[in-house]
Amino acid sequence: MIGADGLDRWLVDYQESGTGRSAGLRPLRDVRRAMVMFSLPAADLDVDHRDVAAQKRVLREQMNDMGWLTPRILAHLDDTPDFYLDQVAQVVMERWSDGRVGLLGDAAFSSSPLSGQGTGLALVGAHLLAAELAAADWDPQAGFGAYERRMRPFVEANQEIGRLHARSLDVSAVSARSTPPAQ
Repeated sequence: MIGADGLDRWLVDYQESGTGRSAGLRPLRDVRRAMVMFSLPAADLDVDHRDVAAQKRVLREQMNDMGWLTPRILAHLDDTPDFYLDQVAQVVMERWSDGRVGLLGDAAFSSSPLSGQGTGLALVGAHLLAAELAAADWDPQAGFGAYERRMRPFVEANQEIGRLHARSLDVSAVSARSTPPAQ
């Protein structure tokens, strides 16, 4: 097991310059365990979301030559009881409601983990949606409309934070890698 004993921070994040790849290590209460987060640019990543073995294989191929603790972490990939792989994306919708159905949080306006604003947006959105529905005497059309008019500028600003973060990783020159580099 990797273990996080001796880790004196909430999170240690290693970012590889010029590649857009990163690895993060976060200790858990059980010092024999840690949470690991890998990030890599892979616009053309095509792996079945149900095939965990293939996802782990792709992760190894894409990250095996990264420095820091990455080789040590990847050595324990098959031992992990929890594994999740997905793309980082934003949800940009023209409208957040239809009839009596309204969306909020990631379902309506995910700003992506790169913004660091998902929880805050969801909480502000829930509060504002409830306030606007109450102010509209629970008329969905009026309440949803007022909610969206007030919330959309805040959402768009936070989504831009995610896009700025992605651009700051300077991954424009990185070509997609479908095979690991020669060793």
